[in-house]
Amino acid sequence: MSNTRTYSTLFCRLYDESAPIGSIGRGCHYSVFRSVEWLDVTRSQLELPEIHDFAVIWDEDPDTRVINVIERIYLAGLLSPIQFVGERKGFFTAIVAAKFYFWDDEQSTEAYVRALDDVLRTAVSGDVWTTEVGLFDRSPGSSHQTDLKGLIAANEHRSLTYVRNIDSLWGLGTKPPVEFQGPSPPELARPYFHPLGVEKA
Repeated sequence: MSNTRTYSTLFCRLYDESAPIGSIGRGCHYSVFRSVEWLDVTRSQLELPEIHDFAVIWDEDPDTRVINVIERIYLAGLLSPIQFVGERKGFFTAIVAAKFYFWDDEQSTEAYVRALDDVLRTAVSGDVWTTEVGLFDRSPGSSHQTDLKGLIAANEHRSLTYVRNIDSLWGLGTKPPVEFQGPSPPELARPYFHPLGVEKA
């Protein structure tokens, strides 16, 4: 029987592991979600929307309140750089694309982290989560530009291999939807209205 669990009405669930497969971390498993974004990975405005796929890393005791937090991050316009999210031992971990992390100066990155903090402060009732922001670069030989913080309770090599495999399978991040790629749609002619309000034939 298929898993029909619903996490969110804002995000489409592409994949969901209901339990750990193999053994890494503390019962580590993951889900992949899709949103629609008008901001690219650097949070710059897009002319046309893109899809954004991101993964949530669960531990042995999944706290689905993290989805509510992600929804609020999305509505605040802060989600587009994020590729992995996890919650473990009171820490909310957001792993952003390295391109975003190094896109601007350090003050901009700090302002982004503070904005995430503001969202978390109101999103989780009766609990306090500490925000930590890491980065991920899928380019070969770029491990120096990847810092997973406390996303997974495993050594660096195993953690990095795990998230790279997820990214390899799903191509996380923002991207144009394949089914809509191609030439731009023609501009529609606007109807002419006579100054007196009579439409011209």
